Amino acid sequence: MTAFNKEYILDKNELSDFSESFDIAKYASSIIDEKDGREIVIHILDIWDNVNENTREIWLDLIERAGFYPYFKDKQATIDYKGSTQGQIRSSFFKSDYLPKIYFHERQKEIEMLISEGQNLAVSAPTSFGKSLLIEEIVARNKFANILIIQPTLALIDETRQKLKKYSDYNLIVNTRQTPKEKNIFILTAERVLEFPNLPQIDFFIIDEFYKVSKRRDNRTEPLNVALYKILNTNPQALFLTPTVDNLSEKFREKYNIKFFKTDYQLVNTNFKEIRTANNNKKNEELYGLLETLSEPTIVYVKHPSDAYKFANGYLEYLSAKDSLPTQRALDIFPWINDNISSDWRLKKFLSYGIGIHCGPIPRHIAISEVEYFNSEQNDSNRIDVLFATTSLIEGVNTSAKNIVIFSKLKGQKIPIDYFDFANISGRAGRMGKHFTGDVYLFEEKPPKEDFVIDVPISDQRNISDEIIVNLDREDIEEKDRFDELQEDDEELNILIKKNLVNVKGQKEIINYIKAHLKSCQEFLVWNDTRPTYDQLRKTLWLGYKSLHMDGEPTSEGFANRQALLSQKLAYGTLKDAIQTAYQRLLDNNNNKTKTNESLLNKAITDMLKFQRNDAAFRIPKLLDVVGSLQRYVFTKHNLPYGDYSTFSALLENERLQPNLQFLVDFGVPASAIIKIQQYISSDVPESDVMKYIIGQINNPSLLEYERKLLIRAVN
Repeated sequence: MTAFNKEYILDKNELSDFSESFDIAKYASSIIDEKDGREIVIHILDIWDNVNENTREIWLDLIERAGFYPYFKDKQATIDYKGSTQGQIRSSFFKSDYLPKIYFHERQKEIEMLISEGQNLAVSAPTSFGKSLLIEEIVARNKFANILIIQPTLALIDETRQKLKKYSDYNLIVNTRQTPKEKNIFILTAERVLEFPNLPQIDFFIIDEFYKVSKRRDNRTEPLNVALYKILNTNPQALFLTPTVDNLSEKFREKYNIKFFKTDYQLVNTNFKEIRTANNNKKNEELYGLLETLSEPTIVYVKHPSDAYKFANGYLEYLSAKDSLPTQRALDIFPWINDNISSDWRLKKFLSYGIGIHCGPIPRHIAISEVEYFNSEQNDSNRIDVLFATTSLIEGVNTSAKNIVIFSKLKGQKIPIDYFDFANISGRAGRMGKHFTGDVYLFEEKPPKEDFVIDVPISDQRNISDEIIVNLDREDIEEKDRFDELQEDDEELNILIKKNLVNVKGQKEIINYIKAHLKSCQEFLVWNDTRPTYDQLRKTLWLGYKSLHMDGEPTSEGFANRQALLSQKLAYGTLKDAIQTAYQRLLDNNNNKTKTNESLLNKAITDMLKFQRNDAAFRIPKLLDVVGSLQRYVFTKHNLPYGDYSTFSALLENERLQPNLQFLVDFGVPASAIIKIQQYISSDVPESDVMKYIIGQINNPSLLEYERKLLIRAVN
């Protein structure tokens, strides 16, 4: 037999010769239990149509022996192949008892069996492992009354909801305003878990993207750690899912009896291709030339949103210069962009040529739509071929990318991507059942391999924040003196500080400041209508910013003033009007015409979208909630009137939507569509009954087709 190696076989695009195909199959059978053997089998699946027909039964045996039962059953149906009785018995063992026509692969089955035994598990596996199928298996069993799934982002919440909505025995809950029923699946962020009133006993507890519990991986670990602590102390069965890590805190595993299951088993191959350039100009040209040659869907990883726009624009200019621009497409999203952003937004131009941008400031429903365009079939006239993306897309959202281009070695402007980042990004190449082999093009060197052990602050208590400390029981704390020092004599205040879950010392600083300046603070803190004056709002925000330092916000008074102005613009007007105001201000300050009107308009759009997504929808309402609770506490103790900021916060955060319709935003419906139909739906209709009224508005003539499509998607 010819001497083979993996590299030689993976370079083969066809195996039409019987002898060669047979000999390679014989070689693969000798290493079928090793990673190299599995990679050879996956490659054969990739070139299946070019494999000698008379050897396909042999390869099917090897596919089955590798434990690739999802692929085995799919390919078995394409030829008249029954297999051995022993093979049929093995196949039936890997068939799910609860999911129709679903077969687990070998490692999924191991995990499914451990779950059946009642084991608590933390699973570390590659991106293409199929971890989400495990969640669906747990739900399909219909065994647990209350299942809690914590997802890190609203996009992942909606993706999970879409997968689980067919399980009608369960009531799906994605926000704190919904009412639990007898059987519920809670799909929430950690923040919403802590805010949920009277959360029932959880029977099965799942955290996706579990690595985010580590301070090393996320700068906002406090809510996740506190939610983890509170739920685990009620003793549910637990499953924690993470991309590949090396280990998990020993203290955490021991305390909660968690088995760590680590595997490199995957059902797609990753093909790394290095691209080296001498200088940045050449690097850009190499990128554009590469993208022009790739016919399959491609994600280009860049470090920052500004780079996503920059390189998308550069690629368009490159194609235009070569007279290679593709046929323009008229996507259903364009009228919405015209009406709500600007007809001159550069993203609209990019999309018309099949180029997308996926980064933090993009409105969430647009990001969802872009992913749907990107995942569509090749013959779909609306398909996006290239996405320039930051970590907003890489961390968790499922895409069908054949190719990943890692163009930057940074995450943000300064932080280098480490090996974990690299593995997570490159793991997006290929898709189980769609792209057997994913290609990763490297414009930068791979980061050196380093062990990543997930530390869990609630257990390890290394570099643990005050905000987590005060939310633990004293007997679970190693530094008891530190815990005692953070406590106040007034238990009501302790509960308030714990609940706010932000800078403990900063909260106390605000309380002491208000106590020392009661009269002057009353002048700007005591407001309760929907229209605080600019002076009241800016001073309230400044009091919060300078003490709380939330998310590393700047602490200048000028910054607080700007935030107040923008907040009032969005709370009382439309996004489009706010963009035009920002654009006019930039025009007025454009001395000597140093920048084009087009660049200024797009800067205004980017700035306002970023403000709306990060500040208006989260940070400012959170800050107002904290400052509001603290001033209420102090003024109540002094028998003085206090302010109520809830109405203004709701206007800002929820874009003037009725409370009983706000959940539609979580389902990926733009606020513009909800505003058009809410005048026909009473705010008194309970959220549990409101869906039938929404369905009645599907054909509302004021809705754009794009809005109607997303509304239908939400209610189906």
